[in-house]
Amino acid sequence: MSFSDGPTRRTLALDGMLRVIPDLQGGLIRAAGYQPQALHLDGSASPTTVLLDPLVEPLPFARAAQRWRQHPDAVLLQGYVRRVSDGEAIVGAELRIDGHTARSGADGYFELDLPAAAHAAQARVALDVSAAGYARHRRDGLVLVAGVQRLLVALGPGVGVRSVQTIGALDRGDRAVDEDALATAAPPRTVTPAGLLLAPTMLPPATIRVGFADAACTQSCCTNACSNTCTLSLETYVKRGLDSEWIASWNAQSLRAGSVAYRGYGAWRVANPIRSNFDICSSACCQVNDAGTSSSTDAAAARTPGILLTRNGSDAASAEYSAENNSWDDPNDGLSCSNEDLSCGNGFAGSPSAGWPCLSDAVSINKGCFGHGRGMSQWGTQRWALQPKAWPWMVDHYFNDNGTGSGLRTAVMSSPLLLADLAAQPAVLAPGSSFQILANASNSAGATHSRLLIGASLYRAGVGYLDDSAHDAALALAPGTTAITRTFDVPPSSIDGSYDLLLSLYLDVDENGSISAADLALALARINGAVTIQTPPVFDGFSEGFEDVPRPVP
Repeated sequence: MSFSDGPTRRTLALDGMLRVIPDLQGGLIRAAGYQPQALHLDGSASPTTVLLDPLVEPLPFARAAQRWRQHPDAVLLQGYVRRVSDGEAIVGAELRIDGHTARSGADGYFELDLPAAAHAAQARVALDVSAAGYARHRRDGLVLVAGVQRLLVALGPGVGVRSVQTIGALDRGDRAVDEDALATAAPPRTVTPAGLLLAPTMLPPATIRVGFADAACTQSCCTNACSNTCTLSLETYVKRGLDSEWIASWNAQSLRAGSVAYRGYGAWRVANPIRSNFDICSSACCQVNDAGTSSSTDAAAARTPGILLTRNGSDAASAEYSAENNSWDDPNDGLSCSNEDLSCGNGFAGSPSAGWPCLSDAVSINKGCFGHGRGMSQWGTQRWALQPKAWPWMVDHYFNDNGTGSGLRTAVMSSPLLLADLAAQPAVLAPGSSFQILANASNSAGATHSRLLIGASLYRAGVGYLDDSAHDAALALAPGTTAITRTFDVPPSSIDGSYDLLLSLYLDVDENGSISAADLALALARINGAVTIQTPPVFDGFSEGFEDVPRPVP
């Protein structure tokens, strides 16, 4: 791995997954086979670990995913065992779950195949990891779900047992109170030709600095206990944390809604760091981020890359959430209700004294408060998903009161996509003919948007919109800028004149391959008067001056 540091250039060894960089003054981290990553350091002496995203999925991960597809009810736990001090591989570590064992290989990699029954009852299990010369590691509260789950385990020196408790939506209560200013109005949004509101464009941060208690970025910590900084891409951060904050076996729509909230809260912390040497801590004091992932939550994050929440169209909003936001404390459930303002009453979410107005939330009726009542209800997203409601509806429901919010409940989703350099070829054509639409599409999400649709329209005052839905094309848009094209057939009955050209990108939320009211409009470009429709003159032989040709007698 190499990085540029002013006029000099240094090279560091890379073991294929991570490496501690103890003393840098900033620069760009590069390694063959990995996405480059900008590195921001505050000049303090705190050690920093950089996690780089591979350009291609590692072969062991790809093979495991292929095996799981053949047995979709099974659980496949895979990952690496590392040394806590520097992230180096530990060979021969033994991993045990309920009588099932595996050992780490030469690069620290392990796989543990578990039967379908291991996750059938949603029971929590304990993972024991031991290796000669290291303290034994025990991870309690691990929830197994069908699919591929990935985990990074770090072992430290000594004897005895180091226990880690998995904390997520099953048992999370409150987290640090944010100092977010009240907002009175949502940012203005454009209405697309399809009648959908266009998400405001906002560039998400490429990376986030997370506080951990170890150099391997595995030991979660509350703010004051974090001694190490882990710098990683925002999208990897979401994948590492979503399976801890939401429940990986929940409905996909709930997980997708959760990915927007999780990413939004992290992005807000990048702009409002909790400490000078890291943006956010890794425990429930902020939001949980550990070294584990799940295929279901990975897939959810991959459906929403780069989408944040904003109240003013330019800054990320603090996307708060807690387990159960109903404004009623059940005295018999034993759950920790930290909402000091339950004035909204049973069947309503909110905490008016904290700036979050009351929200009618029918799925929460008679559910005991478990958390602070602000923003999104985690259990609420699962219940709404079973109604069924799609994830954009849930996000808009909890953060914008379905378009009628006030106070802090006025955040809308942003878009990481942008369209530019729009052109039509040819620009003058007859009714019933076709032309090509050219544009450059930019994706700043740091991950591919794989479920996009390209829509287009022509518009003329007094005529309205001319559509060509038959050519709405599917698009997978990688990070960066990509040249795109789309065919447009002009209807044969079109009226002559000058038309505006509109090109749009939609996220195919319902995944049916066509643009509808269920989809999310992420980008729109328009050029006034870009296309002229002109009916060719009719040739009759007389308009060209052929006087010697006898005229027909009427």
